[in-house]
Amino acid sequence: MTGTLTVDLQNIHSTKGIIWVGIYNSEENFMIKENAIVEGIKINNTGNLKYEFPNLEYGTYAIALFHDENYNGEMDFNVLGIPSEPFGFSGKPKSRWRMPTFHELKFEFKSPNLSLPIKLMNWSPF
Repeated sequence: MTGTLTVDLQNIHSTKGIIWVGIYNSEENFMIKENAIVEGIKINNTGNLKYEFPNLEYGTYAIALFHDENYNGEMDFNVLGIPSEPFGFSGKPKSRWRMPTFHELKFEFKSPNLSLPIKLMNWSPF
């Protein structure tokens, strides 16, 4: 069966760039771009934005996204390896000092319509 997943992007501070959303269906495929559903969303307004993924198969997924403010197609990091562009996830990672795992971010998609809020954030140690 399939349904529509609506990603409710929150806390957009800039209209520059594109928000890249990756939807991953397993731990083995997690953070492998070629094995994900990837969409680039052009930003026209700050604040919040809803984006729909229609005809998504029911299953277990995890979402990782970032706001590519400089249009280079990848997440930028500073010299310490800390993200320098806003990012967000479908769940709450246990640590800010490493990449989250699929298990920490996963959610069940098993209804005709699901709205999932994801807040964009800048990295902070606290």
